[in-house]
Amino acid sequence: MMGATASAMGRPVTFFFSKSATRFLTADGWASLQTTAGVVGPEMDAALEEKGVADTSILLDGLAALDARFLVCESALREHSIDVTDLTTRPVIEIAGLAEIIEKGHGGDWLTF
Repeated sequence: MMGATASAMGRPVTFFFSKSATRFLTADGWASLQTTAGVVGPEMDAALEEKGVADTSILLDGLAALDARFLVCESALREHSIDVTDLTTRPVIEIAGLAEIIEKGHGGDWLTF
């Protein structure tokens, strides 16, 4: 939500995915991720939709339209055996390392982990 709001306000936004979060960027990734309580992504989306809150697909479409950047950790792709051809195409995903995201955050920009 924070990134979507900042992007809608015209601020440059970059999301960096590493470790098991990289699965989110695959076609069925959101459905396979779950909270510590065992709730999967689609169940969370349904609960949000019931309350009139934007779900994941709406946020992703909006972020793609607002040119938010999505970076995925190259090492995490290897760690989780994810081929780059398995990544979603909207939003566009860039392959990068942690050093790039830290470098881009230098000079007063926010870094939220």
